Amino acid sequence: MNEIIAPDSTELLAQILGDIQNKAYIDVVCDVQQQVGELPQLELPVFHHFAPNVYMRQMDAPAGALVVSKMHRTEHMNILIKGAVTVVTENGIEYLKAPVVLKSAAGTKRIGYFHEDSSWITVHPTESKDLDEIERQVIVPDNQIKSFLNALEIKAKEIE
Repeated sequence: MNEIIAPDSTELLAQILGDIQNKAYIDVVCDVQQQVGELPQLELPVFHHFAPNVYMRQMDAPAGALVVSKMHRTEHMNILIKGAVTVVTENGIEYLKAPVVLKSAAGTKRIGYFHEDSSWITVHPTESKDLDEIERQVIVPDNQIKSFLNALEIKAKEIE
């Protein structure tokens, strides 16, 4: 498939997501991540921007790219500075057209299909400029996702 899918077409997402009626969202995302991992991979350019106590990670994706994000440990901001993407989250499917600023909760993991050449930035508070250290601070490794989400649920119950 070499053609770009229109934003109002749900065929690709239906095919990718499969029967999600009886699956937890994170299980669907992990299934999609595994399927996408078996396809030829794109090398998406990533640019790193630093300011005092701020790290911004910019990913540029070409039209037609399907991306499964990493899970983040903390609430953070996202900026779509260029392009258009259909995003699937635990809250549903949403079409975003730049410019857009949105907040992500801790534990968010997204599936994105880019309809246009796009630039997506995540913004994280940190004093570090060491990319490996920042990754450890901000990203939940795939093999720890279930336990991380369970811990988040416990924290949410304690707050109530």
